[in-house]
Amino acid sequence: MCALAKETMGCRIIFVCAIAICIISCTDATKNKSKVQKNERDDSKDLLVTKKVWLDIEVDDEYLGRITIGLFGETVPITSQNFAALARGNWKNDQNFGYKNSMIHRVVQDFVIQGGDITVGDGTGGKSIYGPVFADENFHLSHKGPGWVSMANSGPDTNNSQFFITMNKARWLDNRHVVFGKVLDGMGVVNQIGDLEVNDYAYPKKIVRISDCGVERVNEPFVFKEGEEQRNSTVANTPKKK
Repeated sequence: MCALAKETMGCRIIFVCAIAICIISCTDATKNKSKVQKNERDDSKDLLVTKKVWLDIEVDDEYLGRITIGLFGETVPITSQNFAALARGNWKNDQNFGYKNSMIHRVVQDFVIQGGDITVGDGTGGKSIYGPVFADENFHLSHKGPGWVSMANSGPDTNNSQFFITMNKARWLDNRHVVFGKVLDGMGVVNQIGDLEVNDYAYPKKIVRISDCGVERVNEPFVFKEGEEQRNSTVANTPKKK
């Protein structure tokens, strides 16, 4: 009986050790996988523009121009869908659930312009089509120059409707904010907004409003190529008639 008990106990110890080794191996593999996913970067030559969003901008009720943004729906599909739905507007038959008539509420010269607070308008609000907030989808893309469109947040996994557009390289924002699009046309409009006078809280002293917006269907996704944007255009499209 003693020999049988010892043998049984020995088998149990071996079995427990085997499970422990398996768990440690799986944990290490998961950590390594997460590390790779976090640090991976998609080369811009491989980015596919799946949709275009346009934003018509007014400053103190005067038309300034149009910003056209390409969305990378294959790289960041969840975030891109949220942005496109809000640009299309009238989400769930709510006329106020979208970017139309929302403000560009923050301007930091040579850094970013920020907007998309569709509930309060001053940067303290916002909501997404998925709920009050949604998780960081991935950090595959980088804030590597002017014109990259990224989600504003108040910490990890707090994305809503607020977004910003870079006016310069801002790589320190990588792995903290989800980049999902690129200005294809109207970077001059972005720069004009960036030159506006602001108060001590970076609020523009003039009212900067998205007077209209929408989504342009892309029949065949195309590869985004760096440098093809009209960076220097001041008015990218013909002003709309009122």
